[in-house]
Amino acid sequence: MTVVAQFALFVSSYSPLFAVFALLDSFGSGWPTRVCIGLAMVGLLLPMVVFLAARRLAPQSLQVEAALVRDGDALAYIATYLVPFAAIMATTARERGALGLFVFLIAVLYVRSELFYINPLLALVGYRLFQVTTPSGVSVVLLSRRRFLRSGINLKARRLSNYVYWEERQ
Repeated sequence: MTVVAQFALFVSSYSPLFAVFALLDSFGSGWPTRVCIGLAMVGLLLPMVVFLAARRLAPQSLQVEAALVRDGDALAYIATYLVPFAAIMATTARERGALGLFVFLIAVLYVRSELFYINPLLALVGYRLFQVTTPSGVSVVLLSRRRFLRSGINLKARRLSNYVYWEERQ
């Protein structure tokens, strides 16, 4: 998966935040609010676009030695980034610039750290995060709609990045 797709999932994960920014006129009324609304709406569609593109990748066999649910990562993400942003009312150009710079820095860290899989919208549509250990001892992250993974299961998943897989289930 490319950095562009990872950035798309980042924008998607911040879609609820952009909606809050629009409702609060955080960057001012008029065009800044319309931009926030646009980003929120585009963010809703981006996961579908990324997963449609990922379907072109050949599925790989992923053997599960052990699995740990990591759904709490999404809650930590929301508490750490979204909640403080929602409380900010930037009234001056300087405050708006600082808020914009902070969102940009978080975006860079998020994409470069490959945290794109932590996405509240994916959780809303039923995806769960698992940390999976393979028989060779490699630890990967799996996005799946399964409620749990049992040891020894072999599943088909598409590799989204070096250590992140997506399981598409019919």
